[in-house]
Amino acid sequence: MIRRIVQTSFFLLCVVFGSAQLSVAQTTSSAVIGVVDMQKIMRELDVVKDINAQVKALEDKANAELMAEENKLKDERKQIERQKTLVTPDAYSKKQSDFNRKAAEFRVKVQEKNRQLQISRVNALDKIRSQMLPIIREVMDKNGAALVLDVSEILFVEKPLEITEEVMGRLNKDLKKIKVEIVPLKKS
Repeated sequence: MIRRIVQTSFFLLCVVFGSAQLSVAQTTSSAVIGVVDMQKIMRELDVVKDINAQVKALEDKANAELMAEENKLKDERKQIERQKTLVTPDAYSKKQSDFNRKAAEFRVKVQEKNRQLQISRVNALDKIRSQMLPIIREVMDKNGAALVLDVSEILFVEKPLEITEEVMGRLNKDLKKIKVEIVPLKKS
């Protein structure tokens, strides 16, 4: 008799846990998955286009300044070469080493300027990303999505909720302009 009660109790427990797992499985399969194309947003968003234009203008200005400095270095190089036969070998060697030092400093300056512009652009784009996350969350909640994934992370999904256009519309409306600020680089 006790054995029969234990078997019946065990059977009832299995039925209860089995139905709970079935309920969880049914809930999981009906979850709405939101899909957003971050590359498209970061390529086509109005404020991103504006940031790219600002960075391009800063690059053009920096390139003009660097080009002028490079031309001065080229002129100095030509002048040193012309003086090669007019000065002593020691004086020529000193001028040559001074020029090589200036050329090396110029190369470092070019690299630092490129890095500075790149960091400035990334900082401006990070401002967009920080403002994008709450908007994605609002769109996700509005549409009842349980999860939002970037389209590049998805291999297969059945009936995803595409929210890219809605997110872009909200961002274009809310974000009008972000100024690209040149970050100062620390001297080493």
